[in-house]
Amino acid sequence: MKIASLRRLALAAAVIPLLAGCLEKDRIASIADAENQLMTPDGRLIVSGGTGVFEIKTAASGFIAQPATSEAGRCNHTGLAQIGAWVFTACQQRPWGLLGPPDNHLLAARLVAGQPLHFVQVERASPDPMERLALPNGLAVAPNGRLLIADYNLFMLAGVARVGLDLSGARPRITSFEPNWVGSAHGIAHPNGVRVTGNELFVSDFSFVKRYQFDAAGNVPVQLPLGGGRFVKNEVLVYQGLTVLDDIQPHCGGLIITDFAGGRLIYMAPDGDDANGMPTYRLALHSGLQSLQQPSSVLVGRGPLFGGRDVLVTEKGLLNEFSSDYGNKLSRVKSEVDLNDPSGCARVNGG
Repeated sequence: MKIASLRRLALAAAVIPLLAGCLEKDRIASIADAENQLMTPDGRLIVSGGTGVFEIKTAASGFIAQPATSEAGRCNHTGLAQIGAWVFTACQQRPWGLLGPPDNHLLAARLVAGQPLHFVQVERASPDPMERLALPNGLAVAPNGRLLIADYNLFMLAGVARVGLDLSGARPRITSFEPNWVGSAHGIAHPNGVRVTGNELFVSDFSFVKRYQFDAAGNVPVQLPLGGGRFVKNEVLVYQGLTVLDDIQPHCGGLIITDFAGGRLIYMAPDGDDANGMPTYRLALHSGLQSLQQPSSVLVGRGPLFGGRDVLVTEKGLLNEFSSDYGNKLSRVKSEVDLNDPSGCARVNGG
């Protein structure tokens, strides 16, 4: 074994022993069918679940999950994203049962300091463009401010939709809707998690995660120019697994992945560029199989509620089961280094 490989193994064991096998974790709050997380720039932590959206607050006993109010009522909430002063979430109701057509919603809550969240229906055209999605799942914001929605459809080809919004009124209004904006031409068929950092787009799709690059116009071309009339495919395979993956989170220059079916966290570290200048990644850390109860999202904490040693994970548990102690919670896994500090990232990345 090369010295560099030995060094990386030693660093992994020393830096985050919890990622070398079973996890030491504590429950932050109970969240039925816990799904996704969003941390605002001022550190407010918002979590979605099968019955609604919650904000994590401090209490004498530790933390509580304060439910947000919503015009949609009880709804299965999925992704979360923030544009300006608005927090967006997608949710789905099935008034005619699992075999009937879904009723999809795009909701938004205005962030007001010290005030609880209240979600209103985003104004939509008729027919409602959200009904064109099988299951609106992960949300992200493109560099040009457009909202991206992963359409999770296991039975047909689907993609990532792009939504234009007018935020000038009392409630946001949909101005444009492009289904499958990133789709089969990009190698995407069943998107679940979607994240944007800088000019990079990451998408989880069943058992793999891919990385794309936005161009100067805010689009995701199928190919990128290299100069001299040459092009390279705008698609980097970050990770390929054997089980169903869920959410993804760019951090420390790499990507944290929730392996939903495998019940574990995976960290893919940056590993330099290839001959065409495209980034490459290597498996750096992972927790043991079934060390988490079907993790659906992951986030590294920030102040004032948390810090860079707090890895926050939603554990969903069994799908559509809202009451047992298996899953249905937001958990905290402790890191031995500050993952918001460049020196901590360097150690995790094997530097």
